[in-house]
Amino acid sequence: MSCASIPLWLRKVLHKPSFIFSSLALLTLMLLVSFEAYIGFVYKSNDTTNLWLQVSHACSAALFVLLFVLWLPVLNSLLRRIRIKRWSRYQVINSKRIHRWLGYGLFVFTLGHGVGQIGYLTTLDIPFTEGFLGTEADLVRSMRTTMYEFVTEDESIELMDEWIEQGRSEEFFHEKIRPVLKEDCTKCHSRSSTQTYAIQSLPLVKYDDVVALSEKGVLSRQFRINASGTVMFFVFFLMTLFAFSPLRKRYHHCFQYMHKLGYACLPFLLLHIPQWYWLLPVMLLFICDRLLKRSHTFRECSAAIEKLDEKTLKIVIPANFKTKVAPGDFIYLRVPSISKRQWHPFSIVSYVDGILTLKVSICGDWTSKLAEQVSNEALLVDVNGPCFSPASHSSHSARRIFVAGGIGITPFWHWLTASTRTPSVFIWVIKDASRLYWLEPFLKGKNQSDIRIYITGEFNELPSYVSDHPLVRIYQGRPCWGTISSELSTDSVGDFYICGPKVMMKEAGVSFRANRWNVFKESF
Repeated sequence: MSCASIPLWLRKVLHKPSFIFSSLALLTLMLLVSFEAYIGFVYKSNDTTNLWLQVSHACSAALFVLLFVLWLPVLNSLLRRIRIKRWSRYQVINSKRIHRWLGYGLFVFTLGHGVGQIGYLTTLDIPFTEGFLGTEADLVRSMRTTMYEFVTEDESIELMDEWIEQGRSEEFFHEKIRPVLKEDCTKCHSRSSTQTYAIQSLPLVKYDDVVALSEKGVLSRQFRINASGTVMFFVFFLMTLFAFSPLRKRYHHCFQYMHKLGYACLPFLLLHIPQWYWLLPVMLLFICDRLLKRSHTFRECSAAIEKLDEKTLKIVIPANFKTKVAPGDFIYLRVPSISKRQWHPFSIVSYVDGILTLKVSICGDWTSKLAEQVSNEALLVDVNGPCFSPASHSSHSARRIFVAGGIGITPFWHWLTASTRTPSVFIWVIKDASRLYWLEPFLKGKNQSDIRIYITGEFNELPSYVSDHPLVRIYQGRPCWGTISSELSTDSVGDFYICGPKVMMKEAGVSFRANRWNVFKESF
């Protein structure tokens, strides 16, 4: 088959390894979730199984998969070891966005599981509150409802109830209860059972095992499962609510607190699902990531803050990183005097001789409080990093374009000033000319870049090192991304890196994707 016979849309897709990698990863996850959900849906353990219980089982099976993969995109310390490789530029780069959407899926399936279980309880021949709160002993309730078809005589239920009420005598158990269990229960609930849907973890052979299932109320297994599930549902609800962009940006401290609260779900999860072994691999990965993160955290670093203009701060911090800092990397910053819980990501502007430089835009409550620390000569901060970002892959690009909007220049600044290799094109969109002095060290150095600056507001006089530079072109107004992408795609295409306002990133990304560029977005 010749290339000419391949449809244009397919040629564009095949030219984007990052798109192919992301699509394959997403398809694999969807197939795995669908398969597990199907296995859960066809589950039928007894005659009381209905659509409500099938939906509940399907959602719970899908939750196993999501709970396992949810943590993987945000294991930053471990992912850094992978992303330093050239081929890793084709993986799913925006790990935070992937984590967020996995979280949304987790809540949807949690809601489906909870609604299905509640609906199922309403169909049983006992009051809903009795089934939900476990006011009757687990064994007795099961024999009356879900396992009633396997009970040979109603007198067996009364005998079990009598044994519990009389104090669970071991002698009574061996004399009368064990024969009943052997006839009605242990043919399925035993380690050697061949019943397809039998719960073999409930052997019901030993005295202690049966006593554990004879509790009622707060001590019952049913109450433990329902109560822990209810707590987790409300925690997941709050985490999901504050993960939406408007609340996450406006109440970022609440967003972080809710995620910290998510760690408290682990004991409730183990109460809800006693089989903890399936969590072991991801728990080990998480612990390794936390240990690596701790080893890359620098505490009580003395920071110097300078106000560059009304909307921008410059922060200088001594930090002797243990790993090499690549252009495009970012760090997490915490200022204990503002909040001991909040970590915020910032791109590294420069890192020379152990001195870290950041430029921060004043655009929220936390950064406004940080601006108040300008006169604080004894300001102590904590730094964690460096962390990998999409711009860190630019050194592997054969041809690249950097596009920045305002403060969005910071992810690319370290690369522009620290590397001897320069991008083919650098586009910067700013409101006014007040920030052009940032370009002075770059323009006075040796570079062969095509630099295009778009000033959307009014401007009068430009610095001479900008206006007289032979490779700098100044435009007034907003860029037309369709025209620019068509112009820059005539010879060849490559990688397109962009950071700035969402509207600009969306418009520019659509235009350059249409011309087969690999688009990498920087967003925090």
